[in-house]
Amino acid sequence: LYVPTLDLPAEPDYTDESGAARVQPLHNFDALVIVRKGDRWVISRSTVEQIDALYANTFSGISEAFQDLLPEIFFRRIAGVEGWQLVYFGLLLVVSLLVGRVAHKLFSDWLLRFARRFGVQATAELVRRIRSPLTWVAGGAVFLWGIPDLQLTVRQSQVLLFSARAVLAIALVVVAVRIVDVVADLFARKAAATESKIDDQVVPMARRLVKVLISGVAILVLIENMGVDVAGLVAGLGIGGLAVALAAKDTLENVFGSVVIFLDRPFQVGDWVIIDGTTEGVIEEVGFRTTRVRTFQKSLLSVPNGKVAMARIDNYGLRPVRRFKTVLSLTYDTPREKMEQFVERVRALLRNDPDIWPDTLEVHFHTMGESSLDVLVYAFFDVDTWSKELAARQRVQLGFMAIAEDLGVQFAFPSTSVYVESMPEPGSA
Repeated sequence: LYVPTLDLPAEPDYTDESGAARVQPLHNFDALVIVRKGDRWVISRSTVEQIDALYANTFSGISEAFQDLLPEIFFRRIAGVEGWQLVYFGLLLVVSLLVGRVAHKLFSDWLLRFARRFGVQATAELVRRIRSPLTWVAGGAVFLWGIPDLQLTVRQSQVLLFSARAVLAIALVVVAVRIVDVVADLFARKAAATESKIDDQVVPMARRLVKVLISGVAILVLIENMGVDVAGLVAGLGIGGLAVALAAKDTLENVFGSVVIFLDRPFQVGDWVIIDGTTEGVIEEVGFRTTRVRTFQKSLLSVPNGKVAMARIDNYGLRPVRRFKTVLSLTYDTPREKMEQFVERVRALLRNDPDIWPDTLEVHFHTMGESSLDVLVYAFFDVDTWSKELAARQRVQLGFMAIAEDLGVQFAFPSTSVYVESMPEPGSA
């Protein structure tokens, strides 16, 4: 055990909350109790009485048996350690690697059975991504378990224990993150098969949130492994909370904006939107900080969620139908009978079209313009994509041309009549 003396109270009349002159200097090792005796701090009698039990719980006894088998030469010191410790360290590495290889095979079979049980297609890449860090976890756990049996100095043991725990923690994080990716991919495929697009937004956000939580827990574990009191650290964050909040104002605003977007649902992935009249495109992804919009120039815009939550959003994707408004201009030499026939046949064409919404359909001789007789066409296409809308527009407008050709009427174009007045010749009376 290593107890920094600077951590012990310097006050001669120090007492804990119970009024006793005692200290538990290691927050993760309650068995160690130090009491004041005169002007000194000494290990308490209760701790001394537990030494044999603590020793038995700390050391496995394997190294003791191993030392009994070695001749005296292995107990000579080499670079600050005894020879048997170097040999034992090498054996510990070999055993850890062997356990890792055995776990490598066992995890492969287990992952395949697990995948089949839950209906996941277990590809070689999927098994490899999860199996590799699991192998490190198994080998690292064995190595961590065997470090106390090396019986190194406190400082040496601290370095090894911290390194082994760090590797183990990182391997566990990698395993957890890759499992999250596999599960998220599974849910993403199921979400893509549904009509609703809400779940398409939830899956990426949930994936990021879980990864952030896993990384946060891993960081706290590593900090605690360095001997830092995590509980005190977390409590101390409340003191600087205001400063952190002010420094991260924009970030927090964007995070809350993402929550507002998710709850209010002004759009879904795949919707065509115009944000504040300036940003136009298709929603590609809604993240914690930004919403990504794919423009019609195929560039990618990232708009902060705080701005999106407060913006005026024109969502073309939520249109139940798509408006079709145009003016058919005929020439002024069109007879009245031909005009009436033209209007009725255009109306009939639209009424019988499968993509025209029947609830609103207006076709009328509307205006006698400066250079044309104008027929107003006002209708809605009952389609769900832009491509279908374009195809429907082309179909009905070709129908308008066919009707005009059949009736023998002409479409007008802007024109101006110029009248030239003849001037009298000079000298004429």
